Amino acid sequence: MLSSTKTETQTPDESKKTVFDYIICGGGTAGCVIAARLAAETSATVLLIEAGRDASESPDALVPGKFVHQLFGGDSDGIWAMPSVPQKQLNDRQIVFLRGKQLGGTSAVNYMALARGPAADYDEWAHRTGDEAWKWSNILPLMKELEDFKPQPPPGFGQYADPDPANHGVGGPLKIGFGDVMTPGVERFFQACHETGIGFCPDNNSGNPVGVGLAQFNNGGGIRSYAANRFLNTEKQQQLPNLQIITRTLVNKIIFSDDTTPRAVGVEIIDQSSGRACRMYCRQEVIMCQGTFGSPQTLMLSGIGPREHLESFGIDCVVDKPQVGANMLDHSILTLEYLVDDDNMAHNQIFENPELLAEADAMYAKDKTGPHNVFGTSGTVAFPKLEGLFESSEFQDLDKVTQAYMLEPTRPNAEIWLGSGPVAFQGESQSVYMHHELLLQNNLSRGTVRLKSADAKDLPEIDPHFFEHPYDQRIAIETVKQAMKIGQADAYKSYVREVVHGPSRDDDETVREFIRHHLGQGYHSMGTCRMGSRDDTEAVVDQDFRVIGVQDLRVADLSVCPVLTCNHTQINAYLIGEMAGRRLVQSFHASGSRL
Repeated sequence: MLSSTKTETQTPDESKKTVFDYIICGGGTAGCVIAARLAAETSATVLLIEAGRDASESPDALVPGKFVHQLFGGDSDGIWAMPSVPQKQLNDRQIVFLRGKQLGGTSAVNYMALARGPAADYDEWAHRTGDEAWKWSNILPLMKELEDFKPQPPPGFGQYADPDPANHGVGGPLKIGFGDVMTPGVERFFQACHETGIGFCPDNNSGNPVGVGLAQFNNGGGIRSYAANRFLNTEKQQQLPNLQIITRTLVNKIIFSDDTTPRAVGVEIIDQSSGRACRMYCRQEVIMCQGTFGSPQTLMLSGIGPREHLESFGIDCVVDKPQVGANMLDHSILTLEYLVDDDNMAHNQIFENPELLAEADAMYAKDKTGPHNVFGTSGTVAFPKLEGLFESSEFQDLDKVTQAYMLEPTRPNAEIWLGSGPVAFQGESQSVYMHHELLLQNNLSRGTVRLKSADAKDLPEIDPHFFEHPYDQRIAIETVKQAMKIGQADAYKSYVREVVHGPSRDDDETVREFIRHHLGQGYHSMGTCRMGSRDDTEAVVDQDFRVIGVQDLRVADLSVCPVLTCNHTQINAYLIGEMAGRRLVQSFHASGSRL
């Protein structure tokens, strides 16, 4: 079990300043990694501030099969639920963005499949930022250091995966594998994908994910392997006396010096229990790790952002930086759902039946077996290239550079997952359902994060502009058509009884209307503090995560991503944490400080 030390917040007293070397704002995935590395490899004093709860208050985070209950079961204490503005192309629906609100961030509540994406995405990251460190050949060793990979699939599934050991690591902090028991239906899904022209992918984390293969999961012995329990568990915290963690504490704003070039010297924080405010100061740097929505919000509340927007809320502009909160990118999600003939219990049925849940809890408590160690730890995914997409007028209307980007052979256009139980459809608990989840990638619509007020307790205004770019619409339509073909394949003929959630026909307009009614967020928002070179006028941070135009302030989370990677972005967050952490350690030693 994890624990964190909670400091007492007090009214600011300038004669008794609380001073650390580094202050990290946000204890999510990247924040945990940075804090652990800084505190372990330097003598620096480190303060980690998390707005949500401590990991010790969330034991269910460790239970893989309970991720659905955590995300969608009304756990308001552990989840940020942030509604968008009404989306014009989605029938004016509001899309609710869900993120982890606890130590470990979204890595504590996500679906645990680790998907690195294509090597080409990292090479593009390097190209756009001018930093060769992000090239696949340079980032792969870092990925390998992060993982403790178990290559063996469950018995009987060896033909569905063939990972090359050269692409994987052992002995790292994150337990990665295929699961101990495979979720039902994998063989049928593989066959249906092959029938519809999707080839076999022996290892979707090799740098070429295109095809259908077994997914790899953050799971070790039936226990979620995530940022809090792998980088900042109780034992590790006890080994790091120079690290202090405070939870349930909101960052109100960054404090700057009055120098000609503003310098971050601390943060003002609010204890969410008492409402008291106080200030914490730093000798070295403030590092923002509050994510795609939180980091730009805090920057703007602190006076870094679009001048006119800030001044409309009475906020003095410290640095006029219009790109803060701009360039938001995300995947998006749809599901097709089916009533099926199956004697296996579906995932949803566990939580709808108290007796089944009690039985599953007892099995898990005894030896980490049962449904809680099936759902969330194993499964299969297809990453298709959609030829119909490249024959479309929407593709032909793209510029040549964007066309070449989309045509790259290892860059998929979507993910199609096999899932258990209904999602959008209100099923009957005595019936068994399955779904195919479609994660739409390469979207070109760009959104924004803006302030609603000058109060840090108010959620930001989020406008992802979903489904607005014509090419995004074509991606969605072609992905739905591909998924419909999979559901109609011979492999499913004797299994699928009825399509309970999906388009009634496969013509463009019917599919488009289905999408307008049901498209949702992809849980992979990024880009609102985009990384670039120092001469990139669109960049918010440079290659070393430093906020351009400010001293001693960095942003290191998914908000810096310059590419909408075709992956599950938890790996981006870990890599950003590792990269930023190592550079901070180097900077600390270069400043003349000693271990």
